[in-house]
Amino acid sequence: MSRATEPVNINGITFDALIDEIPRLSADIPAYPTEEGFEVSDTIIFKPKELSMTLFLTNTPVTWRSQNGSGPFRVNDVSNELEEMYFSHPQKLVTIRTSDKTYKNMGILNLEIPKKKETGSSREVFISFREVRTTEQSTTTIPASYGKSGATGANAGTAPATPSPTPGGAAAGDSAAGDGPASMAYNFASAAGLFGGR
Repeated sequence: MSRATEPVNINGITFDALIDEIPRLSADIPAYPTEEGFEVSDTIIFKPKELSMTLFLTNTPVTWRSQNGSGPFRVNDVSNELEEMYFSHPQKLVTIRTSDKTYKNMGILNLEIPKKKETGSSREVFISFREVRTTEQSTTTIPASYGKSGATGANAGTAPATPSPTPGGAAAGDSAAGDGPASMAYNFASAAGLFGGR
C-alpha cells in the first residue's frame, strides 16, 4: 500500500489510519445446458463494486491531527455519526476518498465498532460498502398509428353491442329459442326428423 497523502474520508468523516482496504469486483456468468451435454454462456453480468475497510479511530490522533481534531468524545461522536448514516432511511449514499481512489454512490452493508481491552478508548472500525447503481425514469410518446389496425390505419373498432344470431335464427341470448326443457326437446325432435318437412 502506498504512503497515504490524506486521511480516509467517508462523507466528511476522517479517520486516524487505514489498516486495510479490500475492493471487490465480481460478476455472474449465466450458463445454459445444451443437448450435447455442455453448458454455454452468452453474457457476463457485472455486479456492483464492493469495498471493505478497517479504520482506526482515537480521541487523541497522532496522524492528521490538524484535520481530524481531538477531544474526549471524538470516538463516540464519530461512532454515532456512522450509525446515523447506516440507519438513515432511505440510507444516504456516501462518497469514500482514500489516498489513491474515490468511490461514489456507496451504501453501507456492514458496520462493526467493537470495544477491546487492547485498544482502550480507541476503536477499530470494520465497515463494508456496496455501490448502488440507479437508473433515471423517462417517458415517451407513443405514435397515434400504434392505436390503429390494418394496412389502412383505420381504428380497430369495437365489438357488437348485441349478440349475433344463432344458426337457428334467434339471438344467442334469446331464452325463448335456446333455454328451457321444452326448447331442448324441440331441438332433439327436429334432429330426429319427427316433425317431417313443414
